Amino acid sequence: MSEMTLAKAYEKYFKIGAATSPREFPSHANLLRTQFNSMSPENQMKFGPLHPEKAVWNFDPADQLVSFARENGMVFRAHAPVWHGGTNPWIFENDAGGEVSREELLERLEEQFTVFAARYGDFVQYWDVVNEAIDDDPAKPVLRETNWLRILGEDYLATAFKLAKKVAPNVQLFYNDYDEWLPHKREKICKLLKKLQDEGAPVEGFGMQSHMSIYNVDIDDVKRSIEAFAAFGVRLHVTELDISLYDPKDRSLPAPLLTDEMFERQAQLYIDLFKVYREYSDVIDNVTTWGVADDYTWLNYWPVRGRTNYPLLFYADHRPKPFVQEIIEAAL
Repeated sequence: MSEMTLAKAYEKYFKIGAATSPREFPSHANLLRTQFNSMSPENQMKFGPLHPEKAVWNFDPADQLVSFARENGMVFRAHAPVWHGGTNPWIFENDAGGEVSREELLERLEEQFTVFAARYGDFVQYWDVVNEAIDDDPAKPVLRETNWLRILGEDYLATAFKLAKKVAPNVQLFYNDYDEWLPHKREKICKLLKKLQDEGAPVEGFGMQSHMSIYNVDIDDVKRSIEAFAAFGVRLHVTELDISLYDPKDRSLPAPLLTDEMFERQAQLYIDLFKVYREYSDVIDNVTTWGVADDYTWLNYWPVRGRTNYPLLFYADHRPKPFVQEIIEAAL
């Protein structure tokens, strides 16, 4: 009998995914094939990387990821064209170097979506259309101040979803955001989901990024958030799961000493989270980690460059961490 893997163990619950990029996934190919059945691109399908200049498209990195997923029978989550990051200056500039008009920006957005859908729409199952549009400050309005908002107006999210559905009618469309388990952020996300639904936006899912730390997660808040989002009738995905060993408020370098107790807290949090995800598998369809294994993680570069973190399910040598077996056995 073949070794039980995460993907196999969770077949009756949800897909197990990982975000990756062409520079790293060759070394992770075997791990991806065996432990995961869903893939996401880190940056390769964002507006800027895919369309770096007005007359230049860069399909090769995204093509590599899609080909790998297709060859290995994996589902694919696309991510994320409408974002305050991941764009190049030309997107918001007219040919004279001034700010682009609303009409021209909408034309560029529709072109981006149309080209994307023509190339990937027959394979991509899920698409984070809009990413991180909410302001973190509880005292500020719901929407983050961005070029998209300033140029297109408050209905830009609904417009983006409608454009995406027009060109990719068979792809399930998601809004994606972080800190979604925190009460003040949950409240704003719910306001936005209601606004989108009232505007007739075809938002069909919410992506719970779940960039967490051993210091800032209350499991009961995670449950309350899942229930609040599910009440809107949307499907839920965990889209960018990782658990930092550092307090997000601590941006010191050198890093504080890592202790056994910190790793134990991380393990228990992963175990508790997967228990919650199983309990809510009637509304959760996908659990994706932001990275494959600890040999490559964005948290080595953010918020402090050069501070090594160990936030994922697999060690740098691709062995599963001990708690992964407990997560597998709990599913069986």
